[in-house]
Amino acid sequence: MVTSRFLSLILSALCAGSPLFAQDKPPVVPVPRDLPVDRLTYEGAELRGLVFGTGPTGELWFACRREWLRKTYPDLATKLENDQNDREWALRVDYARRLAAWDKSLEASPANEQLKGFIDEQISRMDPGLGADGAAGKGPFVLVRLLPKQPRKLIRAKPEYLKLVLVAWDEHIDQVESQSASQTIAALKADNIAWDKQTPDFSEKMPGIPVENEADWELRKAYLSYMHGQKLNFQGTRNSVLEAPEGGGAIPGAGLQEILGKLGPGLLDGALGDLLGEKGPGQNEGSKAVAEASAIADKKNAAQFRITRVEPDLPNRKVTIDDRVYSKMAGPKGPEWRLIHSRTQQADATIPRPQVEAQILKDPKVGPLIAQIRQLGLGEKLDEGIRFGAATLEAKEQADTAFNSIMRQFTRRIDGIPIRWSSPSPALPGT
Repeated sequence: MVTSRFLSLILSALCAGSPLFAQDKPPVVPVPRDLPVDRLTYEGAELRGLVFGTGPTGELWFACRREWLRKTYPDLATKLENDQNDREWALRVDYARRLAAWDKSLEASPANEQLKGFIDEQISRMDPGLGADGAAGKGPFVLVRLLPKQPRKLIRAKPEYLKLVLVAWDEHIDQVESQSASQTIAALKADNIAWDKQTPDFSEKMPGIPVENEADWELRKAYLSYMHGQKLNFQGTRNSVLEAPEGGGAIPGAGLQEILGKLGPGLLDGALGDLLGEKGPGQNEGSKAVAEASAIADKKNAAQFRITRVEPDLPNRKVTIDDRVYSKMAGPKGPEWRLIHSRTQQADATIPRPQVEAQILKDPKVGPLIAQIRQLGLGEKLDEGIRFGAATLEAKEQADTAFNSIMRQFTRRIDGIPIRWSSPSPALPGT
């Protein structure tokens, strides 16, 4: 039976704001018009930080500074940190299990030696026992995870403030979450920090992200296999490819040969293939480049291959680089090749590129042939072809830069962001 004394104690506690019933109630601070951080309403509290990203199923990940969270919402901070530690522990157990199964599925061979070594290192890193104080308890950030169906009120800061916040966090500027962007800029300036010229990277400081689903795990393995395992690189034109050296190398000469061949039939006799660094194959109009590459990869038991093709558009004076990566994955009827990366990069062949063109002209294999062609009165066609070649080299370099960025983003951490991930900040997930 509830006594009157007990009821009195409850009422007294409520009136006195006893910690038993109290909630985090930080002082109400006016929100500056140009507050540089994102704001997320979560369980009645306004969290301030940055949207870390959105997973493929729509779940939202929000990053808060641990120091700010503890100071502003101490009770909620305890809950969110415990949630994060529990999540980190579970994901490490899951990753260790998946990695062990993956390692067991790989044949012990020289081709898999580097990949198996990488997997062993990651299994050791995922040992939950290594985090006695909480697997993610010492990092500077706490991640808040909202499932797709959870109600959310999110107010985004201006996109141009994103880099400002990252630099301010990296430089340990106080009150980034409560002061205006102009005040934060002034604080950085007072410390002689050129924030607009910095590129902060928090990739190693963020908590791990669980595997989204089996498709996400297969993609993670595909990218990591390409980075650490056996792979092949092919380069060529629309319907003709050849295997390129390790690391990519130059677009095969067939690309420029095809261009110049169309500009002046019989112009090259196959010799200008060296303009782009490699002797190219003859045209093989009866085969498709991807099918040809996959057949070679099958014969060599390669699990991945990259194929980069040049597609000249002579009427519009453009060059397109088509860059793709395929990985062997399980399918309904057995292993099959699946596209895991695709990018097209265009370059305008009407734009002069003196340095690149000079690089082509200095090739000792090309010089005598160029002189011979000019003697035939075909110098104008040759100049146009070299300009196409320079555009091709530039587009290939840009495609390589984009590809290398993707590879860094998805292979730096086994427990990094999902492959299908939408994020406003490459600096957070770690490009």
